[in-house]
Amino acid sequence: MSDQKPKLHVIEGTPAPETPVEQARKRIRAMPKPASMIQCGRCGSREVIETKIGMMYKNGKAQGGTKQILCASCLMRGERVVLC
Repeated sequence: MSDQKPKLHVIEGTPAPETPVEQARKRIRAMPKPASMIQCGRCGSREVIETKIGMMYKNGKAQGGTKQILCASCLMRGERVVLC
């Protein structure tokens, strides 16, 4: 057998169709916002949920854990997008 690997070629594909949902997401992402406001890079939403991972119960109270901020819109669609 030959030791040469087959060469890969890039083909010119067609872009993904511009659905109304994707057009709305692009429009929302392009809107101006305050510099300190959190915004999802995937969907453009500004609604967040704060979660904590690895919390323990001690003396009847929840303690510890690592805080993460997730996009609420992406989470409702089943995607976990960490913002901070």
